[in-house]
Amino acid sequence: MTPDSASEQPLSNASFSRPASRTSGDWSAHIATTLDRLADTLDRLDDEQWEAPSMCGDWRVRDVAGHLIWRLGLNSSDMVGSAFASIGRKGFNFNRIVAQLARDEAAAPTPVLVEQLREIASSKLAGDHRNGIIELTEAVVHAYDVTEALGLQLRLSPRSTGSVALARTKMPFGGKAVKLASKRSLRATDARWQIGSGPTLDATAGEIIMHLFGRRRLAVN
Repeated sequence: MTPDSASEQPLSNASFSRPASRTSGDWSAHIATTLDRLADTLDRLDDEQWEAPSMCGDWRVRDVAGHLIWRLGLNSSDMVGSAFASIGRKGFNFNRIVAQLARDEAAAPTPVLVEQLREIASSKLAGDHRNGIIELTEAVVHAYDVTEALGLQLRLSPRSTGSVALARTKMPFGGKAVKLASKRSLRATDARWQIGSGPTLDATAGEIIMHLFGRRRLAVN
């Protein structure tokens, strides 16, 4: 389904559920599964796909992988330390620092990047303490940044995608993308969840999440 093909054809409301309103807690298993499935997808890419643009700004697919390795693979103190160490190269511009750190990690050979993602997934299950909804959001959104850009299917847990979508609508300064959920019921046809209220608008979980995070817009009549 393309971003312009979001459907308003009626489907039974009874076949859709709403994500649990509580998004706090330990999401380690969901983070691990998301990273493992992304790693499996990346492992099948050719060189051209690794260098292709993702849906995250001007980042390549490999840059997205590099960002996840930095963002989810380091403990909090090491992550902050590496950011401060990059100030000399990029000044105090946070977005430039994060982009540079992603590119630094992304310079590794692609099999190494895939293996690192799998190792991070294992570490989450083994007790890494940064396993909240913020980390799950990083994993889910960036996984879709890759697969939606390349036109590939990615099946993630409906609980993961629904909770990330719901959490996004609760964030301040969400802009027009998030405001849509106050006017329409956004229904994920491949995950069978819905958020928001009002007339229904059907799309895939990936399309809805990419919309909520400003990557693309859902077509609204």
